[in-house]
Amino acid sequence: MSKTVPSFILAILVLFIAYTSLQSMRANAWYFNALNIAQESERTFSSISLVEAENAMVLATDLDPEHPHYWHFLAHIKMLGLSKIDLLSAKQINQVDDTYQQTERALLKSIELRDTWAQTWVALAQVVSFREGPSERVYGYLKQAKKMGPYEFNTHLGIIQVTLMHWSNLTPEYKLLYVNELKLASKHGYKFKNIFSMAKRMDRLAIVCLSLQFGNEFQQVRQTLAYKYSCNNFNT
Repeated sequence: MSKTVPSFILAILVLFIAYTSLQSMRANAWYFNALNIAQESERTFSSISLVEAENAMVLATDLDPEHPHYWHFLAHIKMLGLSKIDLLSAKQINQVDDTYQQTERALLKSIELRDTWAQTWVALAQVVSFREGPSERVYGYLKQAKKMGPYEFNTHLGIIQVTLMHWSNLTPEYKLLYVNELKLASKHGYKFKNIFSMAKRMDRLAIVCLSLQFGNEFQQVRQTLAYKYSCNNFNT
């Protein structure tokens, strides 16, 4: 009897490990399915494909709810879906706030499971800022992103994006954050061209170009072809 009990426990343990491994493999398969669909949708802008990708990620999070990146990517797909909203349709506009809330919950779940990834904090700040503007809560999320990824270019890019998005409503604290992130981003060489691209998409290129006109810390940026090409019309 003493030998039977440990053997039974071992068998249960083996079955449990096999089951969780199978669930993890199935979740991973759904994740890569969603990733492939989302990448294709970003090129073709297919609403149907984005729905398929979101459904795949819902299955992935159901199968492996402890995987932080699955929740982060689910939030990413939901935000891609918002680009398909018809702002002239009252019915679709009503979906926007609900989608923001779902996205926020997904990102908070990701952070609950892994709070050390700067890009999740940046994404959370972006999503919340759509509803609240440059609030104290958004500022707190951006500071957390800074804490987790102080030297990452994508952290600088994300913070600059949030500040440009709400430029007319920024407090002095936010504007100081913008200037500091612009200085840090300027140290990343050729990657800085992504700042110009992002600002152009947001119709905020003039703000960035004017910010770069003065200061020794931006001298190297001003010598680049990207600056001359992007900011030629804004030079004084």
